Amino acid sequence: MFRPSFRTALPLLACALSLTACDSVPKPEGECRGPYGDRTIGWPIENNSMMAGYVHYDGTRGTQLHLAYTPDGASGLPLFGVDIVMPGEPTVAGQALTLKLLRQGDALVAEDTSRVREWGAFIAPGQEGYPSVTGVPVEGSLTLERLVQGDGQAQGRFVYHYEDGGELTCTFNITDRLYTEDGDWLDGVGDGDDDDDD
Repeated sequence: MFRPSFRTALPLLACALSLTACDSVPKPEGECRGPYGDRTIGWPIENNSMMAGYVHYDGTRGTQLHLAYTPDGASGLPLFGVDIVMPGEPTVAGQALTLKLLRQGDALVAEDTSRVREWGAFIAPGQEGYPSVTGVPVEGSLTLERLVQGDGQAQGRFVYHYEDGGELTCTFNITDRLYTEDGDWLDGVGDGDDDDDD
C-alpha cells in the first residue's frame, strides 16, 4: 500500500520524466524478525518502502526513509514500520553507522538528533505508534550500512529491545524510486480518471 506524501513527490516526478530509469527499479528487500507476543514473526518489507528527499516545515531540507512491513498473521495490525527523518543529505559508505534510540514517553527518539531528527513509528496508514501486543520498546538502535544519495540506495537495520528481553530486528535495502511489479505505476496518478469500477 502506497502512503501518498508530499515527501515522495520528487522521486515520482523523476520516474515520470525518465521512464526507462524506472523500469529497472530494484524491489525493496528486508524483513522484521523476532518475538511478537507468544510467537516469532517474519514480516516482509512492503514494495512502497523507499528513500526520499523532503523539505521540513521550518524550510530545512532532509532525507526520509519510509520503511513499511506487512504484519502477516497479526490480527488488528494492518501495517508496521517507521518514517526516519534525517537532516540534509547524509552519506554512509565504507563503515557502518549505528545510532541509539531512547524511550521518551510513548515514543523513541534518537540520542543524536543531529543525525536522526524524527523517528515516526506507525501501525496503520496515518496512525503513529507501536503495537499494543509489544508496547513501546525500552530502547532501540538504527544501523546504516550504506546510505548514498548519488546512487539512491539505503541499506541497514533497526532493532527494538522490549521490557521482557525480546528483540525485534528489521532489515531494509531500498532505493529512492518507487518499485511496482507491473511497471504501470502511473495508472490513475494525476490523469483525471477514476480507475475504480464500482
